Amino acid sequence: MLHSKYIPISTLLVIICLCRATAQPYYFRHFQVENGLSNSTVFCTTQDKNGFLWFGTKAGLNRFDGYHFKLFTHTGSEGSMGSDMVYCLFSDHNGTLWSGGQNGLFRFDQEKEKLVRVIDSLVEINWIQTDDKGNLWFLCLNNVYRYNLTTRQLKHFPETKYFYATCICKTEKGGIWFCDNNGRIWRYNEDTEDFTSFDMFSHSRTPTSRWMQRIHYAGNNLFLIATNDQGLKSFDATTGQYKDILTYNPDGSTIYVRDILQYSADEFWVATESGIYIINTNTGKVTNIRKKFLDPYSLSDNAVYSLCKDSEGGVWAGTYFGGVNYYSKTIFEKCYPDNSSSSISGSAVREICQDPYNNIWIGTEDAGLNKLDSKTGFIRHFMPSGSPKDIAYTNIHGLLSTGNELWVGTFEHGLDVMDVRTGKVIRHYNAGPRPGDLKSNFVLTLTRTSTGKIVLGSSVGAYWYNEKTNDFTPLAGIPLNIFVAIIMEDHDGVLWLGTHNAGVFYLDPRTGRTGHLEGNATDGKGLSSPIINAIAEDNDHNIWFSTEGGGLCRLGPDRKTFFSFTTANGMPTNFIFRLIQDNNNNYWVTTSKGLVNIHKDSSTINIYTRANGLLNDQFNYNSGFKDKDGRLYFGSVRGMITFHPNDLITPDFEPAIYITGFQVDNVELKINPDSSPLKKSILYTDKITLPYDQSSFSIDFAALSYASPERTEYSYFMQGLDKTWTRIPTNRKAYFTKLAPGRYTFMLKAAVGGHWGHQVKELAVEVLPPFWATTWAYLLYALLLIFLVWYIVRSYHRRTEIKKEKEIYEAKIDFFTNIAHEIRTPLTLIKGPAENLKEKIEELPEIKEDVITMERNTNRLIALVTQILDFRQTETKGFSLDFSRVNITAVLQETWLSFQALAKKKNLHYHFEHPVSDVYAMADEEALNKIFSNLFSNAVKYGHEQIHVRLLPPRSEEADIVIEIANDGPIIPAEMKERIFEPFYRLKETMRQKGTGIGLALARSLVELHKGQLFLDDNWPGMNKFVLVLPNP
Repeated sequence: MLHSKYIPISTLLVIICLCRATAQPYYFRHFQVENGLSNSTVFCTTQDKNGFLWFGTKAGLNRFDGYHFKLFTHTGSEGSMGSDMVYCLFSDHNGTLWSGGQNGLFRFDQEKEKLVRVIDSLVEINWIQTDDKGNLWFLCLNNVYRYNLTTRQLKHFPETKYFYATCICKTEKGGIWFCDNNGRIWRYNEDTEDFTSFDMFSHSRTPTSRWMQRIHYAGNNLFLIATNDQGLKSFDATTGQYKDILTYNPDGSTIYVRDILQYSADEFWVATESGIYIINTNTGKVTNIRKKFLDPYSLSDNAVYSLCKDSEGGVWAGTYFGGVNYYSKTIFEKCYPDNSSSSISGSAVREICQDPYNNIWIGTEDAGLNKLDSKTGFIRHFMPSGSPKDIAYTNIHGLLSTGNELWVGTFEHGLDVMDVRTGKVIRHYNAGPRPGDLKSNFVLTLTRTSTGKIVLGSSVGAYWYNEKTNDFTPLAGIPLNIFVAIIMEDHDGVLWLGTHNAGVFYLDPRTGRTGHLEGNATDGKGLSSPIINAIAEDNDHNIWFSTEGGGLCRLGPDRKTFFSFTTANGMPTNFIFRLIQDNNNNYWVTTSKGLVNIHKDSSTINIYTRANGLLNDQFNYNSGFKDKDGRLYFGSVRGMITFHPNDLITPDFEPAIYITGFQVDNVELKINPDSSPLKKSILYTDKITLPYDQSSFSIDFAALSYASPERTEYSYFMQGLDKTWTRIPTNRKAYFTKLAPGRYTFMLKAAVGGHWGHQVKELAVEVLPPFWATTWAYLLYALLLIFLVWYIVRSYHRRTEIKKEKEIYEAKIDFFTNIAHEIRTPLTLIKGPAENLKEKIEELPEIKEDVITMERNTNRLIALVTQILDFRQTETKGFSLDFSRVNITAVLQETWLSFQALAKKKNLHYHFEHPVSDVYAMADEEALNKIFSNLFSNAVKYGHEQIHVRLLPPRSEEADIVIEIANDGPIIPAEMKERIFEPFYRLKETMRQKGTGIGLALARSLVELHKGQLFLDDNWPGMNKFVLVLPNP
C-alpha cells in the first residue's frame, strides 16, 4: 500500500542522486531479436493464468515459455490485414487473453492458437480492461467503449462528448477510472453512466504537456498517475487531493513516466524514459536504474514502456530499443569490470582478504589490486606505475592482511608490503642468491600462523619470514623443488602445504615432524590427485583438499581416514578450486562448473551456475574468503561474487509443466482438425494418434519457471516403452524413434532448484498399426484363412468328385465302346440277310414292312455304334482327318434332305437358306457329315414347329464359314449352354427323347479337330441356335 506521507521534492532529489551510487544492485537478463523475440520494441507485457509470458511488440504477439518465443500475428488471423503492432494486452479472471493494436481488438483462441477478431469495424485499440459486470472496456482511437461479453452489445462514449482517454484502471471494489490527455482523471458513475473528473495539475507548475500515460490503483483509495512532463503523481480519492511525488531526474529534467508496477505493499517500480525508478514508501528511498554502457547486466535501454511482475516475483521490463529485460532476485552480488571507476579493475579475481578497517582487498591476475569499502561500496584501484611506492605488478597471487600491512605476492615480480592506511608500498622483496633471500619471485600464498609468524609459498618452496632480520628461511624438512600453491595451518598448529604435481606436505613447527601425501590413490583411501589448489579445515577438524581432477578429498580428524566427493557423489566436476565453511557449518565449494553447496549433516549437494545469478560457471584457483560477518566472497575468471548464506531462500514455487512442441520426423505438427494428428494446441492435448509411418517423433516441454530455466531439471517416463525414469538435467526435449504400434503414455516431472515437484504431466500417444496389421486386417486374415481351408477342403472334395466322375465317365465310355465293338459284328451279319430279304420283298410282299423295319433299325444301330466308336477315337486323339476341298453347300444340303422326310412327318417348318454360289472349304467330308447329322438330328428331334438352317455367305475367300441351325424346341438355359456339350449330359426336358447324350459332344470334338467352333447362341429369343464356325485357310 502506498502511504500518504511523502518526502519533499528537494530531499527526494538528494536521495535519488545518492541511491544511484549506493543502492542494492539490480541485474537484468536481456531478451532481444537474437534470442527469438520478433521485435526489440516491446509495448506491453502480461502473464496468463497458465504461467506463460506474453509480449506485445511492433511485429506481433510473442509467447515465452522460458526457453523459446512463439510468434502470433494479427495478419495471420481470419479477416485481418495490415500491421501487427500490439499496443496492449490483458488477461482476465477467466484466463482469456485479449490483445489490442493497430489492427483492432482480438481474443486469443488457446486451443487453435490463433488470434480471433472481436469487432471488425474497430482499429487502433490502445487499452483493455474488464469490470466485475462481465463487460470489456477498451479504448479505440482514445474513445471509450464498453462491450458486454454476454449480450455482445457495444456502448460508445465518444471523445467529442466526454474526453480523450489514454488509460483505464479498475479498483478493488470494481470501480472504473480513466486518465486523459488533458491532465484529468475520470471516475465512471455506473448509475448515471457519466463521469466525474479531477484535475491533476491544479496546483503544479504549468506543464508543457498535460498528457497522462497511466493510472494505477494502489489500494486504500490511492492512485498513482503517470505523466509525460511531471513524472509521478498520487491521488487520494477520499480527499480528492493529489501530490507530486517524483518529478525530476537527477539532472534536473522532468520525468516521462510510461508504466507503474506495484511490486509489493511498500515498493513501486516506475517505467520512464530515463530508466526505472524504484520507490520504497516505508523508507522514502528512491533508486534509479539506468542503462550503463558496456555493463552486460544493466538495462538494455532507458526507454522503458511496460512492467510486469510474474508469479515468481521476477520483473519484466519492455523497452523501445532493447527488447525485454528480466530481473529476478538473487543473493549473489556481482563485482565485475565495466570500464568505470566504480567497478573492480580486472576479471580474473584471485586473492581476497579483509583488513582491520573492514576494507575488502581484491587481487586480480590481469589488472592489479582493488580495495572495496564495504560501507560505501566505493572501489579504489592500485596499479603498477614504476614507482617503488606502487605495487610491482598487475598479476596478484597472494594477499595477507596483518595489522596495518598488506602483503602482496605477485607473479614473477616479487613480494610487496603495503601500508593499508596510505595505500603505498613500504617494502619490496625480490628473489636473490644470498642466504635469507627468497628463491623465487612467484609468490602464490601467504599465511599468518597462530603464533604470529608469516609463512609463504612460492614456485620454489616455502619460507618463514623472519621479522627481526627482515629475511626469509626455508621450512625445515620441506623440499625446495616444489611448487607450493597453498599453505594452511590446522587447529594443532600443523602446516599443510598443497603443491602442484607433488601432493601435500605437512610440518609440525613445534616438533619438526614432517610427512608427505603423494596424491596417487585410486581406491578412495588416500589423496586422489597430486595437484592441490586449496586446503581448508572445518569445525570438526576435517581437512579438505581441493584437487585438480581428483574431486574434493576429506581427511578425517584422525588424519588417517579419507573420503572423496566426486562426480559419482553428485559433484558437477572433479576440478575443485576452493572450499569454505560458512557460519551454519555448511560447505561452499568453487569448481570449474559452478558453485556447490554441501549440507553438512545430510551431504545434500546443490549446484549454482550462471543461470542462478553467478557471473560465470568457472571460478579461480584458491579464490575464496569469509569476512567477519560471515559474508562469502569468491573470485572467478569474470570477476567476483559475494553473498551471505543466511540470505539463501529455498524455493517453494512449483511451476506448471506443459508440453510445448511435438515434432514428427523433425517437423513441427500443425494444428488441423482434419489433416493433422494435432487437433488442438499441444498445450491442451491429452492424446495424440500417429500413423505407423510417423512413429519417430520428439517432444518439447517446459516448466514455467523463469528465474533460472537453464537449471530446471526434467525426468520423463514413456509408459509402454521405458522401464525406468530418464533424467535429463540440461535438456528439455525427448526423442523417440520408430515406436512399434501400440498405446503409450509420456509422463514428465520437473525440478526447480533441485526440488522435484508433485505435478506429473501426461500425454497419451497411440501409434496406429499399418492397415495390414489392424484388428480388421487380422479379422480379414482369419476370414481368408477360413475361406482358404474351406476352399482346399472343397477343392479336395471337388477333385475327388471329378476323379470319380471321370472314372465313371471312362467306365461309361469303355462300356459303350466294348458294347459297340461286340454289337457291330452281329449287326453287320444281320444287315446282310436283311438286304437279301429286301430283294425278296416283291416275291413276298407280306414281309415288306418287317424287312424295312429291320433294315431301318439295323442301320440306326450301326450308325449309333459308329458314333460311339468315333467319339471314343476323338477322346483318345486317335481320330484322323483327311482334308480335301469339300463343297459345304452340297454336303449340308444332302444332310438337310436326309432329314426332310422326318421333319415333314413331324409337321415342322423345315427351311434351308444358302448362298447362290456354292461354298467350299478344306475339311474332312466324312467328319462334316457326322457333325451335320448330329446337329440336324437334334434339331428335328427336339423342334416343335420350325427349323431354320442357314449357310452364311463368306465375306471373303479367306473368311470363316458360318452355319446356323436353329429350332424352337425346349429353350436351353444360358447357364447350360456349355454343359450340353459334355458327354452323356441331357436336359430334363429331353429325357423322353431317345438318345445317347454324346452327339453334341462328338460334333464339338470333330469341329475342334477342324480348328473351328461350335456353340449355342442364346441371343435369339424363343429359339435354340447352334452356330458352327469352320476356318477357311
